[in-house]
Amino acid sequence: MIASLPEAPLKNLGRDFNALPEFVSEYLSEILVSSPELEPRRLACLEFEVKDLASIKEHSEIVRFMFGEGLFEITIPNLEFAYQVILGEKDLDPLHKKNYTTLRAMKNTVLIKRVECEFQYYLGEILLALKENSEEDASAITAILCHDKLEEGDLQLFLQRQVTRLPTLEDIPGKFHTMLFNLTMIEPTWFNCLNFIEGEVFEADRLIEYLEQDIVREIILKQPIPSDSSSFKLRQFIVNAGSISDDVYREYIHALPNPFKGFPVELETAKLQVLIDERKVTFSQESLDELESDYELQIMFAANNIVTYLAEPESYNRDDHFLESLLRVGVDDEYELEIVKLMDLELLVNNPDRASLIAPIIHSADEKAFDLDADIVRALIEYSETVEIKVSFLNKYQGLFNSTEVREILADMPRPYCDIKTGYNTPTLENTPENKELVSWLEVRKSISSWKEGGLYNDKIRVNLFRR
Repeated sequence: MIASLPEAPLKNLGRDFNALPEFVSEYLSEILVSSPELEPRRLACLEFEVKDLASIKEHSEIVRFMFGEGLFEITIPNLEFAYQVILGEKDLDPLHKKNYTTLRAMKNTVLIKRVECEFQYYLGEILLALKENSEEDASAITAILCHDKLEEGDLQLFLQRQVTRLPTLEDIPGKFHTMLFNLTMIEPTWFNCLNFIEGEVFEADRLIEYLEQDIVREIILKQPIPSDSSSFKLRQFIVNAGSISDDVYREYIHALPNPFKGFPVELETAKLQVLIDERKVTFSQESLDELESDYELQIMFAANNIVTYLAEPESYNRDDHFLESLLRVGVDDEYELEIVKLMDLELLVNNPDRASLIAPIIHSADEKAFDLDADIVRALIEYSETVEIKVSFLNKYQGLFNSTEVREILADMPRPYCDIKTGYNTPTLENTPENKELVSWLEVRKSISSWKEGGLYNDKIRVNLFRR
């Protein structure tokens, strides 16, 4: 019947009775054995697909004709047969490891058309069935992502197996961007991150998870973050990435090319501290005020920008308590003196802690650096932590005090200095230049009777007191 019917009725018969094409497809090899002279085009009239090309390999004319018409089922054996026997390739390895890439590279329109018209089937039954198929190239992966109506589960499984990262998001539908970042399928570049941010479907958490990966940081942090205005959204995303771990946040903040004008809103303290440490926020009255709810951060911010602060301290409207805090966080020695000069030293009289803090700073400065009155000096002496500084201040500024006041100051100092008064004792002091200076002017001012160095067993200073 197939051999004798005219082609037109044969086509109609194949359309009207589905059982006929199915029968011929199932028993094709047997039919060809019994009718070897059957013309290939007559088989094509039935529009069935050859189940197994290898089973009719002895009938090469029919094999090539049916292949040329695309009338063969998409199966791994059929693709292997066409690849080797029809197209003359030998090594099946590329077909197993990068099937779609290999088919595209062959540029055989029949094969490409055949898989394209049933691509979901090809994805599930060929690409996923080939367990070694993990080396598709970027262009092949991109082409697959551009197909419509693929099952997301199959597509994700396919992508998970691939070792090739896509160099760019360009030409890839936006609906797949999140999946690619989630699978680390996209090359770590700032351009790709920016494209994701500006895309139609952006998930901030996915980008943060991507940027936290060691393998991503190792690559992307070797690239400079773009500083142009068109990349502002990228830099803004980085500085606002509050959910990223503190250590990773510091790495990315360190890489930022330029500082921001202000601090992000609702960023946790640890992240704000990073921005301060890395000097990524410009110091100004406005940015300082943005930290108003966290006094310690304000201090750290000013301390890290101490040169700017001291250049125009009047611009920042900060009191002595703020200045004291700056000293306590530890600025460089060269700036401590400038900070103290800004303070109202008359307030030291009723502020022991502050006096104790700044006494060494004033002590190390030139005597002309400060205009100190008796009350200020007395507070510095009283609250200094070391006796050496107490004695030095008293030596420098003894001219501010009368004899009674000198005795009062000495009385408040630790022994043996508090023993320098009227009486029958003979206080002994360590033999130091400061103590020699002390007893010398005490003798001149008639606060002590006399003094001398050394004795039978030591070289200490012996102070002779007035009896009354």
